[in-house]
Amino acid sequence: MLTDSIQVTGLPDAVVKAVSQRAHEIGTTTEEYVRHLIEEDVASSLSMRLLYAPVRQQIGESGVSDEELTEMLETARDESHRERYGK
Repeated sequence: MLTDSIQVTGLPDAVVKAVSQRAHEIGTTTEEYVRHLIEEDVASSLSMRLLYAPVRQQIGESGVSDEELTEMLETARDESHRERYGK
């Protein structure tokens, strides 16, 4: 069951104080500031998943193993570094 509130317990006093101070600095309530942080994090994560979905699908369909993919990416990184820095 989804609710419209979340209770977070166990935060150190210093963290609670820092969050409250940051909210005050930007002119909002602690609740609004924390809501904003959560919404931004979730939106960012969702955007990245949507952005990379076609890439993940292509990789999955290619049959390339994780090890082969890692090797290909490392090779491309190394070649790019050599082209950039001549090493």
